[in-house]
This record gives sequence, structure tokens and C-alpha cells, in this order.
Amino acid sequence: MDDELQLIQKAQKGDSGAFLELISRHDRQIMSVIYRLNCNRCDREDIYQEIFLACFKSIGSFKFRSSFSTWLYRVALNRSLSYMKKNTRVIEFSQGDTGDADEDANEKLKAVRSALAQLNGLQKICFHLYYIEDWDIERIAETLECAPGTVKSHLYRARNRIRMDPGVLIWRTNP
Repeated sequence: MDDELQLIQKAQKGDSGAFLELISRHDRQIMSVIYRLNCNRCDREDIYQEIFLACFKSIGSFKFRSSFSTWLYRVALNRSLSYMKKNTRVIEFSQGDTGDADEDANEKLKAVRSALAQLNGLQKICFHLYYIEDWDIERIAETLECAPGTVKSHLYRARNRIRMDPGVLIWRTNP
């Protein structure tokens, strides 16, 4: 961590090599945010560039009040959400290969993906961070700069929307 602190301080003084090293250390985290919120490859590349530039321009404003990864995650979320609003495309969770899963499981997976696509931005983000990334409520609240109760509210609404989605209701009532 001391090494990261030194890299941050160097980057704040304009050392582009230190900045590139910081970004490369957190590259998977940035790509995870983008990949989970947008499945279009061209958009992912555009968003990544926007995040990279935003971080480069604002590294001097990093005040060490939170971890660098939390700050970077917040920048990535903000830029991703801004990009999606600007381009008004529906955001979807990435679709992994289901391999040899049976047809019933595939239908259930499609229904859940469809339900997830209906969530609004913050519901989707909270749902993803809590259930996919396994973050706790406090960490999500800190990252999104909101109260823990707000995160709980987004999770509650997301779960209800998924439960009440017609595609999910069908297989929930017909096991």
C-alpha cells in the first residue's frame, strides 16, 4: 500500500508513468464495472477511455479520504452512467456461456437476464455490487456516496422488480 501511496503522489505531480502503473493495477476493476453495465464492445472501449481521461484529469483532487480503489470505482461508475445516459442504450448484464446447461436452466437464466435489464441504473449497480461482487451495504453506500438505507432501498426494489417480472413469475409458479 505504501507503494501505491507513492504512485498516487507521483501521479498527482504529473508523473504519467506512475499514473499508468496505478491504472494498470486496477484495470480489471475498471473493466469489471464497464463490462457488467454495458455489453457493447465499442461502447466499453469508449467508456474506458472516458474513465482513463477523467482519472488523469482529476488525480490531483484525490484527497486520500477513501482508498484509491474506492475513488477509482466511483469515477468508473459515474463515467459509465453518464455515458449510458448520453447514449440512451439499454444496459445489460453480460451474458456468459451456459455451456451444456439444460434447456430449462437456460430459460430461467434468460428470464432473470431480462428482468435485470429492466432495473434502473442504481438498482442494477446495487444489485450487481451486492450479489455479484459480494460487497457489503456499507461499502456500496460509501462508493455511491449515499446512505446505507438508500442502498437497501435500491436492493429491495430490484429484488421486487425481478420477482414480479412476468418471465420470472412463470418459472417461479411452475417449477
